[in-house]
Amino acid sequence: MTQRLAEIAARAAELDKCVNCGLCQSVCPTYLQGGHEGLTARGKILLMKGMLAGEVAPSGSIADLFDDCLTCYACQTVCPAGVRTEKLWTAARQDLTPLSPTGRKKRRGLYWTIGKPALFRLETRLAAMLWGRGGNQLITSETSERRLISKQAPYLRLLANEYPATTSEIGSVGLLVGCSSNLVTTWVADAVIKLLTKAGYRVVVPKEQVCCGAPAINNGDWRMARYLAGRNITLFTEVGVDFVTSPDGTCASAMRQDYLELFCEDDKQRSAAEELANKVADISSLAARAPDLGVLNLKRTGTSVTVHDSCHITHIGGNRWRDLLKQVPGLEVREMAESTHCCGFGGSYSVFHPESSQAIARRKIERALRTGASQMLVGSPGCLIHIQRSLKPDEQRHLKVKHFAEFLAELIP
Repeated sequence: MTQRLAEIAARAAELDKCVNCGLCQSVCPTYLQGGHEGLTARGKILLMKGMLAGEVAPSGSIADLFDDCLTCYACQTVCPAGVRTEKLWTAARQDLTPLSPTGRKKRRGLYWTIGKPALFRLETRLAAMLWGRGGNQLITSETSERRLISKQAPYLRLLANEYPATTSEIGSVGLLVGCSSNLVTTWVADAVIKLLTKAGYRVVVPKEQVCCGAPAINNGDWRMARYLAGRNITLFTEVGVDFVTSPDGTCASAMRQDYLELFCEDDKQRSAAEELANKVADISSLAARAPDLGVLNLKRTGTSVTVHDSCHITHIGGNRWRDLLKQVPGLEVREMAESTHCCGFGGSYSVFHPESSQAIARRKIERALRTGASQMLVGSPGCLIHIQRSLKPDEQRHLKVKHFAEFLAELIP
């Protein structure tokens, strides 16, 4: 049995940390929506232990339980025993995905997209041409609510190789653009570059970069994930930058945490993954490192914002966006209830579990609207797209959704 569950078995010690307290129930978005114990971290861990002991037979239904998870890792943050669920859920999916029809569909889809980077670039370019008839008109958050792909996609081809610091240089940053900003939220990539160069960083954009691999990691295809991760590790190590970041907290989390798990039994690759991981930082922590935040010279605003703490920044670490918001003259930050709860996106989760995904997004939106803030700020393009599309037409007039970098870049003179 353990041979069939190799990745779970390799993490048996992590399973043994769980004390069955159930605190994970209080923060698990899918449990709060569905109320099924199998959706909680405790329930999943009991199933994993049962399978390793031979008391529970691996099955498609169990695989589907692990698929019905946003991998937000709120359970990890609240766990008093320190169970690193980031080591467990994707490992379980790797072992169980072949048993699930849904999992097999995802693997085929990934194989013909991110699994073939050159083909993926061609596919997205053709899609952009069909969608926008070949144009490269500027698309912004104000005009993208129902847009499936930007007319500028893939945006990586339009970006320069390097952007110099616009103030005194304090370091260099390699930018992994990420699929969302490369294909849809192109303006977020622009905003990140503007914010970082103003903070004193020279931004390098390696053109041979590929998907961070998070979709493959999270959907149980570690063979593909290792291929993509290996390419990015080599590329971002060779460019010789001080730091590496991404507009998407999920991508940064993959490089900083998931790559280590992918190569946990490969000493050479793990060493390279650790070298990269030590350079990875969230955009907010980089901008907040500027020795004099006054260099941003942010304009005064009379607006109010509320903050959605995107999962992989919050629960993996590095969120300093609020420190930057404090530098905005006249800005009022109105905190919403459950700001750290997931928005329901979860990549493919929103496609394969649309009802639950929408219900979780509505919970987030309702709490944001209660604050009366005119804008909701997020740290992930995926959150931005999902929440924006979940707003009702009348709500769109009262609440704008923006990436933190987009909001701050608009205030840079």
